[in-house]
Amino acid sequence: MQLSLFSGIFTDHLPGSRVPNEDWSFLKEYLPPLAFERVEYLLNTDPVQILIARNRISKSGDFRASHRGNPARITVNGNLNPYAFLITLIHELAHHAVWSDHMSNSRRFSLHRRSRPLPHGKEWKARFRNMMHPFLVAGVFPVDLFQVLTSFLDNPRASSAVDHRLSVALRNYDPPDHTIRLDDLPYGSLFNLHGKRTFRKKEKLRTRYRCVCLSTDRVYLVNAGARVTAL
Repeated sequence: MQLSLFSGIFTDHLPGSRVPNEDWSFLKEYLPPLAFERVEYLLNTDPVQILIARNRISKSGDFRASHRGNPARITVNGNLNPYAFLITLIHELAHHAVWSDHMSNSRRFSLHRRSRPLPHGKEWKARFRNMMHPFLVAGVFPVDLFQVLTSFLDNPRASSAVDHRLSVALRNYDPPDHTIRLDDLPYGSLFNLHGKRTFRKKEKLRTRYRCVCLSTDRVYLVNAGARVTAL
C-alpha cells in the first residue's frame, strides 16, 4: 500500500487557477507555445476546472470527477517542464473524457448498470492516444522527445514516470538541479526528499521502492521517478 507521507502534502495551489468556461490563457506559461490553441479547443469543448498545483512527490497530476455539486477538477504540477506538463494535462483530460462518456451512457441506459471503466484501461488508452495525436506535429515536441513519445503512445502507461525511456527523455528538458531520480540510486543508498526526512532505499515493488525512514524506522513506498537528494 502507499503510505500517507507522500500523498496530499503539497496540494496548495498557485495563483491563476481557473474555473470552467473562463479564459484559459493562464496555461500559456506552462505549455509548449504551439500547443496552447489545441488545448484551449479541448477545454472549450468539454470544460473542466484546471488547477495548477505546487510540486507533489507522489504524482504529477490527477483528475477528480464532479461530486455533490462540485465541478470535475484536474490538477497539474506547476513545476513540470512544458512537455511534461502537456502530456500530464492530456493524460488527465482523457480521464475526464472517459468519465463523461461513462456518465452519459449510464443515464441513457439507466435500466442496465454499467461497470466503471478501468482507470487506465482500453477506453482511457484510446482517448489518450486520440487526444495526443493532434500534438504530434512539427514544432510542438523536440525531435528526440517526439520519437520516444510516439513509441509510448502505442501502449500508454499509467504514468510517464513508469516508462523509463519517456521519463529520461522528458528529464532532459528539466531545469538543472542537484536532485536525482530514486530509480537511479543504488540499493541501500541514503537520500532525503525536499530536504526533510532521511531514508534508505530498499527493494522495488512494481513502480515504487520500499524506503525506511531513519528517524522513525517506518517504511514508505516512494515512486521510482521521485526526485531525491543523494547523501
